[in-house]
Amino acid sequence: MNEKDVSEFEYVELNKSGISDEVINNFDCGNQDMSDYLHLQAKTDAAQSKCVTYVLVDSTKSRIYAYSTISSYAMYYYELADKFHTKPMTDDGNVLVTIPAVEIKMFAIDKALRKQVAYILDPIRKRHFSTIFFQWFIEKLYYMSMSVIGFQIIFLRANDEGFNLYSRNGFIEYNEYIDTYDTKAEGCIPMIETMYDAETVLFL
Repeated sequence: MNEKDVSEFEYVELNKSGISDEVINNFDCGNQDMSDYLHLQAKTDAAQSKCVTYVLVDSTKSRIYAYSTISSYAMYYYELADKFHTKPMTDDGNVLVTIPAVEIKMFAIDKALRKQVAYILDPIRKRHFSTIFFQWFIEKLYYMSMSVIGFQIIFLRANDEGFNLYSRNGFIEYNEYIDTYDTKAEGCIPMIETMYDAETVLFL
């Protein structure tokens, strides 16, 4: 990567990005399934309102440095109906409660930048590209939660490779919410971060 100003980079919605198919197909994160998703499925899923993909590009739009796919979500848990002075929904006196959330279904960076310190972008703190790119996307979600659609929690399912990255950025395993089934979540660890915790990670 040549020396660049941070302000050159932006996460843009794939279907509105104007990025050529050649640039999209050149992206390789080192995981065939995740690369193929961007190449073959991401645009269709967005058009069908299943999920939306954002790609990280610079001003030239000649290379995709990272991408993330998100969809709406909700965190489910049980509370005593007495707390809300309402009628129980279950035999043991509970009601099912939800918290609005967003799910990060995929996050991947260019394999050439994996496990690399981003000296060009971060000469002082010397963070890895993966950390910087992920935090940039969390920042986008943070502002999205206040201006596009409200949500209070970011949810994801971490594989072994991503677990440490997400943990370093404030995500924790959860057990108080009801986990939902996902065909691609086999062996993954459900993790969450509140928007308050995201704010702390990003700005403090």
